[in-house]
Amino acid sequence: MPKVVDHEGRRAELAAALWRVALRDGFDAVSVRSVAEESAWSAGALRHYFPDKTEMVLFAIDFVVESVRQRISQANAAAGSLSPQLIQAHLEQLLPLDDERRLESQAWFALVALARGDVLAAQRRTEVDELIRGAVESAVAALEELGTLGAGRTRAAEAARLHALLDGMVVQLLARPARLSPQQARDMLVQHLAELCA
Repeated sequence: MPKVVDHEGRRAELAAALWRVALRDGFDAVSVRSVAEESAWSAGALRHYFPDKTEMVLFAIDFVVESVRQRISQANAAAGSLSPQLIQAHLEQLLPLDDERRLESQAWFALVALARGDVLAAQRRTEVDELIRGAVESAVAALEELGTLGAGRTRAAEAARLHALLDGMVVQLLARPARLSPQQARDMLVQHLAELCA
């Protein structure tokens, strides 16, 4: 009888090895070779699941999207009802405020770099861009639903401003952490949401 191979289990095992390498050495260190060494698999066996770095990055991005969704679901369950605090918690999931989210942002930048020359990476980047834009637009719509969006402010304009602020904070938190700490980023977001409600 042929041996039954648990492909999903093996893929999950390799994913865990990928994230261990990234957490320890940074996302730039993720490669077929480094993940093979971490997982004690041969590079040839690993290539069956991840033929190249692009496939590894795409897999990592899928993992990031699912992780963000789970954290938002947990925040929803804990809050129970819509509030400015819940909106803040949702938006914080898009910022590299701890090791896990910093690694997620590094994966995002790896995807952005790959997207310049790879059709699949470019398509996935567009899809993730749309998810982020949708999350920001939902946050502004929620403020409007709460009746706290300031008079004269339009949903589209404020969503664009908020999205730009978040993107800028991601870059600053990764590139210049000495200039912008996670707490300063949280405070900046609190202040911006308060201004939206003024």
